[in-house]
Amino acid sequence: MAGIKKSLDHKRAKESLKYMYYNRYLLVRYLTAVFFFANLYWLLFLLLAHTKFAFIPLTLLVVLVLVAAEQVKLFSDHTNHTPKTKLYYWFQLLVNLALLPMVFSPMFSELFPFMANTKAAGQLLSVVLFLSILLCLIILRRLHMIRHDQDRHFARIKEYEKTLHI
Repeated sequence: MAGIKKSLDHKRAKESLKYMYYNRYLLVRYLTAVFFFANLYWLLFLLLAHTKFAFIPLTLLVVLVLVAAEQVKLFSDHTNHTPKTKLYYWFQLLVNLALLPMVFSPMFSELFPFMANTKAAGQLLSVVLFLSILLCLIILRRLHMIRHDQDRHFARIKEYEKTLHI
């Protein structure tokens, strides 16, 4: 009986570690979902407006599908290296940086047909783009920290592993 209990405890500990490693990417997964839906809605608005710029969110969405697959794979196969996720966040960052000056250009109506071309709308969109740039930078930093085992979650995982004697 004691052997079965020990075996179950060991199995539970292994599962806990699996979830702990997976949860290192929790913020990344949540923000990936936010960017997915933001880009999806942007694509839909651009398609409804028949603008030539629909390829921008479409490209971001294609890369996001690859990121989602990479994130799902992390559950069964832990790794610190997530190149598709890193690539996507750099790409999203560059797109947002490129869009920022276009907010106050004649291209505004084609890029953002769902907003009135007013100063207030431009300012609001600038804030949204600035915040998304900031979020991309936060995620890129988080990915760097995870890659180099410098994140807080990794320290907790190592402490937990010590208590398990694994």
